[in-house]
Amino acid sequence: MLIVSSSVRAARLACALSLSLLAAAPAVLAHSRHSAHHAHAATPAPSGKVQAQNKALASGNVVQAASAFRGTRYVMGGTSRSGFDCSGFVRFILSATDGVALPRTATEQFYHGAPISMSQAQPGDLVFFKNTYKHGISHVGIYVGGGQFIHAANAHKGVRTDSLNSSYYQAHFAGLRRVLPAEMRTAGALR
Repeated sequence: MLIVSSSVRAARLACALSLSLLAAAPAVLAHSRHSAHHAHAATPAPSGKVQAQNKALASGNVVQAASAFRGTRYVMGGTSRSGFDCSGFVRFILSATDGVALPRTATEQFYHGAPISMSQAQPGDLVFFKNTYKHGISHVGIYVGGGQFIHAANAHKGVRTDSLNSSYYQAHFAGLRRVLPAEMRTAGALR
């Protein structure tokens, strides 16, 4: 596990914000070429949704940050705001909020961290599922408490919150892992 200071976390957030602005650059350039008669082309500010996501990521609260991305589309292999798959979503959120470096796939993430029981589950723990679209560990989400988890579900549903008590998730449940360091589990870190 990797513990990163708040100054490094702030630098990561600044980098993420810069990347979101760079992603918008082609559209801004095309607009400025189209509007060549204007003397100054303004760079658009990040949308309200992006600003809310950035604020949630900066909070260091994994559940708050993950929740800010509800409605983001699912993209197989996706690792960014434009679309996530399940493991890309978990990796992005934990890296951006707490500096926890996770492997890329759900299978690799399953073997990272300490296994815990459902009775020990706390917000920010990872919840894993098996045999969903392929044999073995095939899906991961972030436990948010109260028997709920947030995840990049699939191409039809995107990032959403679901119940671990649903018959589908009960049938495919594979276990929980704790990857956040103890100091990130204080009341201040997970508000």
